Amino acid sequence: MDEGTLLDIFINSSPLAGFAMYLVWQNKSMAKKVDQMNDKSESRSEALTERFETREESLRARYDGVIKDLQSEKESIKDDSQATISTLATKIDSLERQLQDVEKKFDQIILSIQQLGVTVQELRFKDIARDSKTK
Repeated sequence: MDEGTLLDIFINSSPLAGFAMYLVWQNKSMAKKVDQMNDKSESRSEALTERFETREESLRARYDGVIKDLQSEKESIKDDSQATISTLATKIDSLERQLQDVEKKFDQIILSIQQLGVTVQELRFKDIARDSKTK
């Protein structure tokens, strides 16, 4: 409809026609405002979503970094522990060998002392036999 026809309907129709036209105009303007508000709301929602996703990615990267650091620290501690255990095992083996050597030397000393004891006893017997011959 053109403007002239609308104006003719408005002038020649009942007073309710003007009110109806006002309602149509108000409906169109409100629809336009609602569309603008929806567009603005969507853009804000998209901005918030993007901000949230960026923050989430940042937290995820930070979390992954912490996990990676903890895993590398755990591996380092494990490697250090294994090296320490290996070193201690080597030292214990060395101490065991040294202890066996000391035991052998003690056995040799005890054997030597026993031989000396036998020799001393033989010398006493000889000394006693000599003393009894001279008397």
